[in-house]
Amino acid sequence: MFFLDFFPFSQYILYFCSTKFKIMRKIIYIISGLILLGSCDLRTSDNGDLDGYWQLHRVDTLSTGCSCDMRDSLRFWSFQVHLLHMRDNKYTNIKPIFMRFNIDGMKMTLSNPIIDLRDSSDIVLKDYSQLKRYGIHEVPENLTIVELNSSTMVLENKVLRLNFRKY
Repeated sequence: MFFLDFFPFSQYILYFCSTKFKIMRKIIYIISGLILLGSCDLRTSDNGDLDGYWQLHRVDTLSTGCSCDMRDSLRFWSFQVHLLHMRDNKYTNIKPIFMRFNIDGMKMTLSNPIIDLRDSSDIVLKDYSQLKRYGIHEVPENLTIVELNSSTMVLENKVLRLNFRKY
């Protein structure tokens, strides 16, 4: 210990190596970890049964009453918080589309369509005819929620009734 007497901070070096400091250091790490976890802002969704992956399985035309089976088309809508992701899994050359949605009671409004380009910047969709494959005819699109539970969703606009099953 003669070597440590020449350094003015030798007593601090011994203290840092002591078991008391090791315990105190663990307490500081635990408190720091709790502060970091407590400072996170987690957004949760209050969409209930709407959140999830939905397959468009039937489209009914309101004016004629005709139905079209869409199960083989592999068109999917995915809802999360306030974002809708629509994709056609059958044709890989068709880019997925994001839209914002807002729910007020039994009314859903879809707006702000954006083409999802994974490898580059997304593009604002200006040609709304690309949305017709998903049953959307105008932007913003106002849909009525006819039925919504954990396995079935039925949406209606002015022209079509869209029937989905939860995937």
